[in-house]
Amino acid sequence: MSFSSSSCMHVDRHNSVHLGRHNGSHELHHTIHSDIPFFGDDIGPISFKDWMWDTEKLVQPLFSKYSHIDILRHVTSIFVGRALDWWQERQYLVKKGRTSCINTFYELKTCMWKHFIPPSFRITKAQQARIEDFIDIGDAFIQNIAKFSRLEKYFKHNLDLLLSEQRKREKYKREQAKHQKLEKKSLRCFVLNEH
Repeated sequence: MSFSSSSCMHVDRHNSVHLGRHNGSHELHHTIHSDIPFFGDDIGPISFKDWMWDTEKLVQPLFSKYSHIDILRHVTSIFVGRALDWWQERQYLVKKGRTSCINTFYELKTCMWKHFIPPSFRITKAQQARIEDFIDIGDAFIQNIAKFSRLEKYFKHNLDLLLSEQRKREKYKREQAKHQKLEKKSLRCFVLNEH
């Protein structure tokens, strides 16, 4: 970590190395502690992603007012449980020179992502693109099903009309045949009666 010599560093209760600047720190502390929930009691891939999403939305506008180090310090101060244990262990390894220091919120996000999200939950950009393609295919399929459903209803309606017309024709033919039969019968009766 590189700081100007006029800035003093200190280690907070979480073994985090920070600058000695505190201008506006109270306001930042209030903003972060009132809006961002503590993290570390319920750690799982989904709870981590939710927490990170909410936290990132809240700290994004703060970068124009505060240093990355100040934001990092306040975000890590809301760690509890396993997250706090992880952070303290990591800071210990930084002091021992076994790992690099985290200087920004985005570096913290990357390290936490690697630690709290198992590889089975991580997806590559190619996998993400493939998933989006499958979603698009699924959407197209659903739209086609809807079209098919409309076409099916249209076909069924037309089929019902055709069947109805066919039944009417068959009924008319039967009635005509019956009428012709009756005419022939009555004509025979008439012819027999005349003879």
